[in-house]
Amino acid sequence: MDLLCKLFYTVFSMAAVSVFIMPVILLMRLILHKAPKKYIVYMWLLYFVRGICPVSVSSPFCLVKKWNRKFHMLLAQLGLEINDNAGIMKGWLSVFIHEVSADRSYIICTLIWCAGTAGILLFTLVRQAGNRMWLSDAANVYERVYQTSKLKEPLITGVCFLKMYLPSGTRVNDIKYLLQHFEAHSKSIDGIKRVFAFIVLAVQWFNPFIWLAYYLLTLDIEMAADEAVVKKNGGNSANGFAQELFNLDNGSFKGRQTLLFFNEKYAKKRAERLIYLDKSHRQYSLLALVTLFLCFTWIFLLRPLQILWNGGTWGTETRHEEDRQLFSTGKEVVVASLDTVSPSGLVRRIQLVMTSGSYEKGKGYTGSFELKLNDTFNSGLGQADISYIFNDVPKGQLYFGEGTELFVYDYNADGINELVIGQQADVTNKRWREVTGMARKKNSVLKEYHIWNVGEMSFERIEGAIYDTSKKEAASCKFNIPEKTTGVFSVKHLKKTVYYIWDQDEEKYKQKEMTKEELEKYRTDYTNEGSTEGEENTHTLDSGDTTYVEIVTKKDTTGNEAIKQIILNPGKFQRKMPVIKGYFCDIQWAEEDSKRYAVLIYNGLRTRTFTVYDLNRQKVYYAHEDGNSTIASVFKNYNDTNIVFNEEDPVVYKLENKNGDNLEIGFATNIFVANTKDNITINGSYVYNVISGGINNFSYSQNVN
Repeated sequence: MDLLCKLFYTVFSMAAVSVFIMPVILLMRLILHKAPKKYIVYMWLLYFVRGICPVSVSSPFCLVKKWNRKFHMLLAQLGLEINDNAGIMKGWLSVFIHEVSADRSYIICTLIWCAGTAGILLFTLVRQAGNRMWLSDAANVYERVYQTSKLKEPLITGVCFLKMYLPSGTRVNDIKYLLQHFEAHSKSIDGIKRVFAFIVLAVQWFNPFIWLAYYLLTLDIEMAADEAVVKKNGGNSANGFAQELFNLDNGSFKGRQTLLFFNEKYAKKRAERLIYLDKSHRQYSLLALVTLFLCFTWIFLLRPLQILWNGGTWGTETRHEEDRQLFSTGKEVVVASLDTVSPSGLVRRIQLVMTSGSYEKGKGYTGSFELKLNDTFNSGLGQADISYIFNDVPKGQLYFGEGTELFVYDYNADGINELVIGQQADVTNKRWREVTGMARKKNSVLKEYHIWNVGEMSFERIEGAIYDTSKKEAASCKFNIPEKTTGVFSVKHLKKTVYYIWDQDEEKYKQKEMTKEELEKYRTDYTNEGSTEGEENTHTLDSGDTTYVEIVTKKDTTGNEAIKQIILNPGKFQRKMPVIKGYFCDIQWAEEDSKRYAVLIYNGLRTRTFTVYDLNRQKVYYAHEDGNSTIASVFKNYNDTNIVFNEEDPVVYKLENKNGDNLEIGFATNIFVANTKDNITINGSYVYNVISGGINNFSYSQNVN
């Protein structure tokens, strides 16, 4: 029953669109009354395609936001409830991807619709079969032309292969144009066109505009075939053809009438048109083609053109709550994105996405927003709704300007990057004093920021808002970090510097005013940390006189070189990459004959691993994990062994070879098996495709120590 309810929602939506489009089609048909009818037939076919196709990049309702909203509210009032936070306004797509519930009135409407559609289809099929039996004794004259005494006027039946039935005693000379008319129907596949329109009519039987469209389509199909006959025989043949139509005996049809017959019931109207047919109607062909294109744009491409006019792009267009297409694909605006590194060293993509709202060219986006966390294959890992967390910004009215950039930094030195998102706060003077502790000055601006930890699979918001009055970007920024300190950053409250200190116990930043002497304590702690002391070294990947990668390291108390900075293409167009937690081992080319992909080999927190950088695009091409979950997954999925990896088991990964997007990855590990008390050494390799994420050619060997 749920599926039927969803289908009725879709059909009703398409019917509403067809009602909205009909006046435009009728106006175009009136304007083009002297144009060749074949173009009008194509226009009707566009109308019927839109009447049954639920997926489109346009809806006439998108012209006026209020119309769009009221239409969806009407659908909601029908009694169909979608179990989704955005409700019915999500449109057609949400109906099919979320659970729905319908009240009694909606279910009754759905059942009536189903009964009507089934009734029309069954009635027509039965009548078609009956008429086929009724005409079964007709005599074949030649090819697909038959004669029978049961008819008083010509009749055409069939879908792909049409048949023409003539009354007995009909002479060829009396119907030479009608026979060509029949051939014109066959060449134009009018049988298929009519059956398609009939299916749409059966689905939208409750829509009176579809019945009107079907009537006009059948009339225009007949007139288009008439024009084809006149075009073939010359303009002088119009009067002779009209006379043939006048001579037809339009008596009542003795068979059982159906919606799929090409009987000559429009003969008198067609004959009158042929008499007054404008012999120079070809000059209207170009106008008809232009009009046909405009109708296609109106029906299918209106919304994208509106977006382009407003300064949007095809790739970042949104279907938001008040300006959403009728049948939305669910695509959302990506306002800003940033590639960063997870705590284990894997690349993660952060996206700031507008889920509903409005866009103004040259300014930006206003509405509701989410943060999304994706992996390198653009698979969603986690998300966070940021629309309702700002204390001094109206709910659902966040603003992000065009060109917004995101910034991450590990402010508390816990190995997890932190993302700052902010908004300009519209506050009263009283609220200003409450937040900053001082009186407001003219033209001063207050910004409210919140911080999220960018984890392995999700975002985690750090409690508490940060307020700042400086000229920093409101959307996202990097806070000032006092020189040689850790766990501290500063903001401005007018001319006063306010510090935020990381509280390890409460896991939050606490505001504090500090003197230079108090700040010195944090500098001392910084100086005493072995991980930041020692000799600095620079390692480069060169070719000839050109340096492609620069790695800056600093020795800690163990003498190992901790990675402090990674720069791709150092120089004028350089790009700094997120710092990897680990010790430098080597930097080398992934392919000897190509100077595009560089491999950084390092000792991570739990394993020796590597990251591949694409120097042309200045981004991470592939980052292997710092741990053993990948190899454990490979063994589980591609081998029936009982080998189980413990979290502490170390693994050494190595890039053996790169062939296009296929990476041959070697691995070696030593596993302690508790129940046998054996140490097992495992060596092997597998091929990983960076694009598809597929793994193949897995092989390994093991030895018991």
